[in-house]
Amino acid sequence: MRMRKKKNLVPRMERCGDFLIRDPYTMAGKWRQLMPEAREIRLELGCGKGRFTAGTAAAEKDVLFIAVEMVPDAMVVAMERCVNAGLTNVYFVDANADQLPCFFAPGEIDRIYLNFSDPWPGNRHAKRRLTHGNFLKLYRQVLKMGGQIHFKTDNQPLFEFSVEEIPQFGFTLSEVTRDLHANGPVGVMTDYEAKFYELGQPINRLVATMVPWDEPFPTNVKVVKERWLDAFADGVSEADLGKHVLAEGNYLWHLFSWKLVPCLEGDAAREALPQEDCWQFFCECPPAALPRVRAMAWEDIAKLPEGVDWYLVDKDFTWTYAHPHEAGLGPYFYQPEAQSKPPVEPVV
Repeated sequence: MRMRKKKNLVPRMERCGDFLIRDPYTMAGKWRQLMPEAREIRLELGCGKGRFTAGTAAAEKDVLFIAVEMVPDAMVVAMERCVNAGLTNVYFVDANADQLPCFFAPGEIDRIYLNFSDPWPGNRHAKRRLTHGNFLKLYRQVLKMGGQIHFKTDNQPLFEFSVEEIPQFGFTLSEVTRDLHANGPVGVMTDYEAKFYELGQPINRLVATMVPWDEPFPTNVKVVKERWLDAFADGVSEADLGKHVLAEGNYLWHLFSWKLVPCLEGDAAREALPQEDCWQFFCECPPAALPRVRAMAWEDIAKLPEGVDWYLVDKDFTWTYAHPHEAGLGPYFYQPEAQSKPPVEPVV
């Protein structure tokens, strides 16, 4: 449901301006300066109208809370709640969760709260969920070792997805429940949670604790394909992606042949291919009973077959090389970070 636009939003925000971090990009490694005596720094993603934020901060005044919210009409209510309660241990950030590593230094956060985040139903939107592996890897960059994620939702499919997804990225689960308030209210509730509780709707909750972890390369080709799309088609519209890449009869390398992203082609692609070991995968059935996904030594790349589609990626999906089955097309090389930079003007 769309939130009604708040009256006098700007002056209301300004009245709470002392608690709004206007440029969080300058704060990495410096958050404790806001409250040097804080025993922990905790982060809430999607604080909404702030009932949980204010209640938790009031209960633990020796903890510094950073509340992130992208909807100003909701955030101003949360800010006013905290100001009216006389709280001085809460600050607010208007930003997207994918920017967290730009705002916080490694290990700077002790705990992250995810309360009733958007479930983003459907496989196509799974990467937008705040418990998707892409976000979990971002959380690992800012959480301290042993730090925790506290996650609550009323959405059963999202919870089941999260119970399966989170442990795959270096977190151990505890306190898993599918009916948190079965024996009466537990802890501080959000506004949504209070409504759901009154309706008798079960609330799911878990705690995820970060442990040491090295990310393995996926061996399931479906997972590899999803990560490939996340890494190399992130800026492509869903309409173009559906029409040219994902629709029946299309191929992943159409991302390049349709010029949906800037890439190198032909000899330029061959020359750009890093001389390093990597991973190779087939989206369709591989020839001669070869595995769909396998580690590939640099010297063996020249032995890969012609006339079939195959792809190379590095372990972290920072570059890809696509070999189409169609003669006269490709190959293609794409490294988003390098190829998104403007060309350097020659020195005269």
